[in-house]
Order: sequence, then structure tokens, then C-alpha cells
Amino acid sequence: MKVLLISEVKNILSKLSKERELTREQKISLEHSEKVAQLSIKKASELAKKVSAIGKIKEKQAYQIANLLPRTKEEVVAIFAKETYIPSDDEIEEILKLVEEYT
Repeated sequence: MKVLLISEVKNILSKLSKERELTREQKISLEHSEKVAQLSIKKASELAKKVSAIGKIKEKQAYQIANLLPRTKEEVVAIFAKETYIPSDDEIEEILKLVEEYT
């Protein structure tokens, strides 16, 4: 399974909607992505790449950070709630600084 950014989903579904009628689920996904995508694909990808370079953060969590743009330590920790790796306080601060740069 490939992990996607919300902005990528928005782009894919927008293009598809010009080619053919979307299914009900695709329409719902497109509407949702249009409402919540805050960064362009380029900026979100850059952010995810920079976040991946911090500690042992996997691509999945980096993409979640780029999608959700957490603003507090608690929000960052929530992204890692079901993971075996939780970033240190210093790493969380670095993540929050990166998010702030991109918002």
C-alpha cells in the first residue's frame, strides 16, 4: 500500500473527475481533500522529506505530519501513538519548527 499526501489525492481525483464521473466514494474523498489540503504537493513533499530525516521517523508518519500539520507536542505524539518509536522532545521541537516554516 502506498502512502499519499492529501494534496496528491486531491490532484489525482481532480484529474480523474475531468475524464469521467467519479464514484460516490471518490466524490466524498475529493470534497474532503479540497477542504483539508493546506499545502501544495511540492511543499508537503518537501516537509515530509525533511521530517523523515529526523530520528527514525518512517515515511508513513512523515506524510501524516505533512497532512495534519500538528501545532503542539501532544498532536505530534498522537501521530506516533500506535508506533514503537516515539520521537524525543528535541525531535518533536524540530518537527514543530519545520511545520511552522511551511504554514
